[in-house]
Amino acid sequence: MNFTNRIVLLTGGTGALGAVIAQAFLKNGAHVTTTYHGPRSFAELQAALGEEKSRLTGISTDVTKEAGMQTLVEQTINNFGRVDVLVNLVGGYMGGVNLVDTTEVDWERMLTLNLKSTFLSCKAVLPHMLKQNYGRIVNTSSRGAVEVGPGAAAYAVSKAGVLTLTQSLAQEVKAHNITANVVLPGLIDTPQNRQGLPGADYSKWVAPASIAHLMLYLASAEAGAINGAVVPNYGKS
Repeated sequence: MNFTNRIVLLTGGTGALGAVIAQAFLKNGAHVTTTYHGPRSFAELQAALGEEKSRLTGISTDVTKEAGMQTLVEQTINNFGRVDVLVNLVGGYMGGVNLVDTTEVDWERMLTLNLKSTFLSCKAVLPHMLKQNYGRIVNTSSRGAVEVGPGAAAYAVSKAGVLTLTQSLAQEVKAHNITANVVLPGLIDTPQNRQGLPGADYSKWVAPASIAHLMLYLASAEAGAINGAVVPNYGKS
C-alpha cells in the first residue's frame, strides 16, 4: 500500500501497538504525526526507525481535552496543509470489577480515555477532511464491546460507544469521499499483556503487525468502498 506524501495523524502512536502502526505507515511513505505523553516514549519510537524518522512528527498534547485536540490538528495543518488519515489508538482497560463496585471515577475514566478521545479527534479533523473532500478515519474498539463478560462494564460500554460513533459518522461523511471504519482487536500480543497473563498461549493472541496491516488497508485510497465496517481481528482464540 502506497502512502507516499499522505498525511497521517495517529493518537497514541508511541504505545506497543501504536509504534508498530506508526512504523508501518512510515515504511509505506507516509508523513506521520503522533501524540505522546512523555518525551521518552517518542524518543524510543524515533530510535526504532531508520531514515523514515525524518517523516515523523511528535506532538505532546492531551487528547481527552478539546483544546488539546484542536492544537494537535492545527499544528498538523500548519506543517502539512491537510490531514488525509486519522487513526485513533488512545485507550485504556479496566476489568475485574463488577458494576456494583465500579466507582464514578473509574466509569468516567473509561469513557474519557476510550470514547471521548475518539469523539474529540474525529470532531477536530472532520472540518479539514470535508473541505478537501477526502479522508480515512480508522477507530479502535474491542472484541470486548461485542462479547461482553463480567467485571468489565465500564470498558465494554466505552468501546461499544466507539463502535456506534464510527457507524454514525460513516453515514454523515459518505457523500464526501470520507470513510470511517472501526477495528475490533482481541487480546493483543504486547509485553504488557504478556506480563499480566504469564503462561498464556501467546500464539493465539493478535499480532500487532496483523492489526497494522488491516488498519493500513482501511486507511488506503483503495479502501474507499468500505465505510461503516466493523472489522474483527481476534487472532486464533
